[in-house]
Amino acid sequence: MAKDTPPDPSALFREWVTQWERNFDSLANQFMGTEGFSQAMNEFQKSQLNAQRMFAETMTQILTNLNMPTRDDVLRLSEAVAVLDRRLERIEESLGDGPAGQPSPIKRPPRTKQPPGQRKEAAAAPTPGNGKKKGAQKKSKEKKDE
Repeated sequence: MAKDTPPDPSALFREWVTQWERNFDSLANQFMGTEGFSQAMNEFQKSQLNAQRMFAETMTQILTNLNMPTRDDVLRLSEAVAVLDRRLERIEESLGDGPAGQPSPIKRPPRTKQPPGQRKEAAAAPTPGNGKKKGAQKKSKEKKDE
């Protein structure tokens, strides 16, 4: 006695899809191989390029009327900034500034000016030249206390 197994539904579906793909591929290859299809694709591509060109021209005109930069304007500006950046790098190298922002070997005077918030603190702190005055003030204070 042989067991009858029911057919697998997923296997039947895969077989049906495979057959459908083969038939569709065959039909598509026949259609795409014709001269008419080639001409239609060529005309479609021409019209797409023409529409793209017209859109770019219209957009440029609109931006110009609104006094806004176009893509070409921004590209020119970007190139000019790049040229200036390269010139600045050459100038910095010739002055001795390192590429990582290292200071140049030129000695510069120390910065003595302080921000407004720190001026009061600096005035209260004794300076090296003020030591004699404070000592003299202490002595006079001691005399007054006696």
